Amino acid sequence: MTLLTELLTVLLPLCYALLTATYAVVFFRDEPGMARILKPFLSITLALHALYIALRIVLFRHLPLATVFESFAMIGLALAFVYWIIERIVRTPSTGMFVLGLVFVFQTVSSAFIGHGGAINPVLRSPLFGVHTTAAVIGYAAFALSAVYGTLYLLLYHELKVSRFGIIYARLPSLGILAAMHEWAAMVGLASLTVTIVIGMTWLPRAFGWAFTDPKVLLTVTIWLLYVLVVLGHRLGWGSRVRIIYISIFGFILLVFSTLVVNLWLHSFHAFT
Repeated sequence: MTLLTELLTVLLPLCYALLTATYAVVFFRDEPGMARILKPFLSITLALHALYIALRIVLFRHLPLATVFESFAMIGLALAFVYWIIERIVRTPSTGMFVLGLVFVFQTVSSAFIGHGGAINPVLRSPLFGVHTTAAVIGYAAFALSAVYGTLYLLLYHELKVSRFGIIYARLPSLGILAAMHEWAAMVGLASLTVTIVIGMTWLPRAFGWAFTDPKVLLTVTIWLLYVLVVLGHRLGWGSRVRIIYISIFGFILLVFSTLVVNLWLHSFHAFT
């Protein structure tokens, strides 16, 4: 079991690299033969990723969320799974290169630095911790997807603004569809992060004492407020759509900062090992 887990640690980044490259070929060259292998290839990779997570749960007896690098593997799986669903709804692989490229980055960083055992904080086995962190992972994956679709919206917007009807214009969905996908992803992310914060505020004092000045908590609340502005901006038409998307991309950058930098270099009770 340990050997299989270590093998998948190496294999998963390779699978996502090949997936991203295959989606890129289909995007730029519109190869029907390669397009036919995308769905089964993605499904097999997702199954391997889910097996990898299950093996780590069995081996180490906790959700693989004890460190930032374990979290990256979970976020990568959630992001790939959400994309798998979206591709079946919209029936086009045109955004796969961008989404799975981001999954490749998450999983590569995770595989490079993830630990293989060691003592953990008993709090990781709490049911509330499971709900709290699962909601956070879903939220982070949704925000990542929102950032991808927001970036694609900006690319297409600037192509149209200068009347350049190239490959981006030909392959991507319309601005309206990209904006709707960005909005829905942001809404799912905000709802999940709200659950994360509510459980954290309820459970936090009992598990760790009063730690609301923790840098991770403060940054999470800041990110939540930014995405409240994004969702309300979409819903109520506040400001231009481009400005709203820039705010959401900044929120995602801040999210990556809070997940990586705060957990690794600043003192936080979110360091569980």
